[in-house]
Amino acid sequence: MKIYERIEKDILLDIKSGLLKPNEKLPTNQELAEKYHTSGVTVRKSLATLVNKGYLISIERVGTFVKEREKDLFLINFSLENSINEEITDTEIEDILISVAQIKGQRRELKTLEIRRMYFSGSMPVGYSIDSLFLKGHYLTEGVEKKAEKNIAIMNRIFNSYEVKKTIEVTMDYPNKYISNRLLIDESMPMLCINLHFYTLDDYPIGKSIIYVLGENIELNGKSFYE
Repeated sequence: MKIYERIEKDILLDIKSGLLKPNEKLPTNQELAEKYHTSGVTVRKSLATLVNKGYLISIERVGTFVKEREKDLFLINFSLENSINEEITDTEIEDILISVAQIKGQRRELKTLEIRRMYFSGSMPVGYSIDSLFLKGHYLTEGVEKKAEKNIAIMNRIFNSYEVKKTIEVTMDYPNKYISNRLLIDESMPMLCINLHFYTLDDYPIGKSIIYVLGENIELNGKSFYE
């Protein structure tokens, strides 16, 4: 077991056993680093994971506290590669562009870096995704395709950060004609639509992903954080 995993496991065990009570302050990062003979970076990684999962709350310049349990929290173990029944053998970038996206629950729109991907199992298309990173300030649109690799790396780093909250919604939807044609299905056929929304820890929206896949090809698994 890696050190950051051990720290996370120990703190979680203390919370579940009642040794650490709701609203109780944890030792400082420096104290935890000394206890586990590791670096502050490793401690922050462990705490960030527990913050992201809803066990802890971090207040800048004050400390990290056990979050009061208001209700059961659930984790959906989801990635297209791990959830789809067919093996994904290839991913193809369809397009990378600057667009405008609607913010969930709000009327405003934001300029967006948008990346569209096709997923294949052998030669058969099995999924289509639209990843959108909301942009702030000035962003040069010229040559955005040439910087595709860099932009994808930036988007993945942000979306997979421990400091980003994620929500998932699964609905049945009808993709537009273009997506239906790319997936080789009739546009009147509904598909499973997986909506992922990404927020900062203070609930500011930073991006979203929409993934279309045939319903019989996907399996989602969930478990309680408090099992």
